[in-house]
Amino acid sequence: MPNKKKTLLRIALYLILAYVPVYILCFAFSDKEGSLTSVLAGNTLMLYPAIAVIITRIVTREGFHNSFLGFGKRNSGKYYALAVLYPIALPYVSALLLHLFVVKNGNITDSAALSDGTSAVAMLLLSIVSGFAMAVHGFGEELGWRGYLTPKLEELMPAPAAVIVTGIIWALWHGPLLAYGYDFGRDYDFFPYGGFIAMIVMCVFWSAFLTWLTKRTNSVYPAALCHMLIDTVLNANLMPFTYNANGDKFELRTNDFWGQIISVFPMIIAAGAVSMVLMWRKKSSGENKKVLS
Repeated sequence: MPNKKKTLLRIALYLILAYVPVYILCFAFSDKEGSLTSVLAGNTLMLYPAIAVIITRIVTREGFHNSFLGFGKRNSGKYYALAVLYPIALPYVSALLLHLFVVKNGNITDSAALSDGTSAVAMLLLSIVSGFAMAVHGFGEELGWRGYLTPKLEELMPAPAAVIVTGIIWALWHGPLLAYGYDFGRDYDFFPYGGFIAMIVMCVFWSAFLTWLTKRTNSVYPAALCHMLIDTVLNANLMPFTYNANGDKFELRTNDFWGQIISVFPMIIAAGAVSMVLMWRKKSSGENKKVLS
């Protein structure tokens, strides 16, 4: 069987195994508001991409070579550091943008986050610890999306296209939750289609950043750690900036949906765009060296 056909079959099997359990659980246990009524279901969703990889590699007899399961190449430490620092910076840059362009009454110094420095530091530390403690969930997704799907797609198309396609597939994997208001809520025009578009944009650019971390280290662990820290640190530390010291929510110039887009997306897009340029430049440099040799 031609290699391209083998790759397509492996991708198809992987996607079926990654998608079907998640869609079944999300529709079966949805509270119709964007969350799940089953704690067990919610805690296992992020593990199915990794389970899908394991089953696919066993069933297709591909084995586990090139699985990105090592802890990284030499000098990978700086990428692990970046995987931690980016999620920590994300809510604070987003908070600054929020107060510059979205908040109508008051300023960032009036926020609950800055009114009690001790609580703010405690919340940051707690969310970081939670991210490390729950890193297995990030591993569950990253072993699938960046450790398996993207490299497989790169066998069929140019690397930038593979990153974009992975981002779209990754976004649509969240479909059942988005359909009921997960991530972006329900109070915005064109619900839930606007949420799907926003998720696709977000996942494409984060796919680029997380792929870059994986390629630079030859390991899935920096991306897994970064993914989980984003999940735990962003919401916990951005939310206090949306309230004043009295606990009243700031009045916004737009709804919460666009507030998220305006405040959070610039740093997502910047990280993804820079990562794409760096990956493309490195690939071009490597191809030039091969030609010269």
